[in-house]
Amino acid sequence: MKTLTTADDFGFTENTNRAIIEAYEKGRITELSLMVDCYGSMNAVNYIKNNSVQNVGLHFSLCRISKDGKVLRGKDYDDILLNWTPEQLIAAFEEEVRLFEQLIGFTPKHIIGHKQISLNSKIVRYIADYCVRNICYARRGERSNTLGHFTLKADETPKGLNIGRTADAILGFRYGFPKDIYTAYKQDLAFLKQLGQIKSIEIFFHPGYSTDFEKGLTSFIQERLDDVNFLLSDYFLSLVEEENLQLVPSCEI
Repeated sequence: MKTLTTADDFGFTENTNRAIIEAYEKGRITELSLMVDCYGSMNAVNYIKNNSVQNVGLHFSLCRISKDGKVLRGKDYDDILLNWTPEQLIAAFEEEVRLFEQLIGFTPKHIIGHKQISLNSKIVRYIADYCVRNICYARRGERSNTLGHFTLKADETPKGLNIGRTADAILGFRYGFPKDIYTAYKQDLAFLKQLGQIKSIEIFFHPGYSTDFEKGLTSFIQERLDDVNFLLSDYFLSLVEEENLQLVPSCEI
């Protein structure tokens, strides 16, 4: 089964980047999702350019450290998505795409919304059209409890909306010890096999190491470390081998 393994939040901080790069260089992560204006963005951009990394897309986040000087948190996103007009959200998205292209030198290989914001009903059609025009991958919405974010719930993707290339199923948000995560994904994959017709999946991760700096920015700390530990463990390799997962970048989905 073709399996895209994505590292969200590349560029969040340099410690986040360090964990993501470690997993990427060991072949456990196949695609990097870049935050273009956060505390670790330039460190991430330098890695991408110095190593000629091609499998990188935009992690659309509305986070503009250079302008606002802060990381947005759950309540901030709730307020923005409630109060901003579609035109304001579209302008912010276009600005991040332009910044990505200026920094990286090519168009994003995927569009993934931080905290699922790209799936908000005010902007989802615009982003879907962008992905179709640019033949890039898009993470579609899931309505299951296991994939609902702690603070934000994705709007349901409108029926019949063409969002471009996407995986047949999305997995993520499994935490604990490596063995526990392995068991959870085994169960998820067993369920998908029962559904049939699943030829590709995306498993998204948020790898990250943390210091007091990161702890002041987010409560999402242990979960990031759990992802690192699982990705670098033999349990991840066992999952790949036992389930015959073919790890690929988004261009092969």
